[in-house]
Amino acid sequence: MLLSEGEKATLAEIAQRLGRKALEELAAVAKPDTLLTWYRKPIANKFDGSKFRQRVGRPRIDEEAERLVLQMAKENPSWGYDRIVGALKNLGHQLSHQTVGNILRRHGLSPAPKRKRAISWKDFIRSHMEVLVGTDFFTVEVLTLKGLVTYYPALFMKYCSAMIFLSARQNGITGEKNLN
Repeated sequence: MLLSEGEKATLAEIAQRLGRKALEELAAVAKPDTLLTWYRKPIANKFDGSKFRQRVGRPRIDEEAERLVLQMAKENPSWGYDRIVGALKNLGHQLSHQTVGNILRRHGLSPAPKRKRAISWKDFIRSHMEVLVGTDFFTVEVLTLKGLVTYYPALFMKYCSAMIFLSARQNGITGEKNLN
């Protein structure tokens, strides 16, 4: 026999008034425990506080703080958890080193020593762009009044500003003339 929720509620209310001992003698539709459970469940649901509950467990970390942790870890691969915590504290975010470690693990980043070894070329070049200089040595044959002269220019290019420096020497590396 299938009962609707309204029928269950009515039977449950009657069962509650009668009590367990009377139900054991009279109950034919369901066991006394079932009828009393039908009565207890709506009351428990009414007062369980689920309307006010947003999510289970601890509140999540602020998205901005999590983004900062990831940014600091990627830009500074030698920084450990405590160093990141200190930098975040200076920015007004209070996190523990354990929380920083959990965030990094959740995003697949290793602790500082391993992260330091696993830096990509792209990240390495980006972080050292201010001091990187490209160099090229080559020879140039120049026809002068004295005849054909070989110059050994060295070209230096500073990547961050695209500035080019040219240093040319005559007679090889230990040349006598420097044409800066």
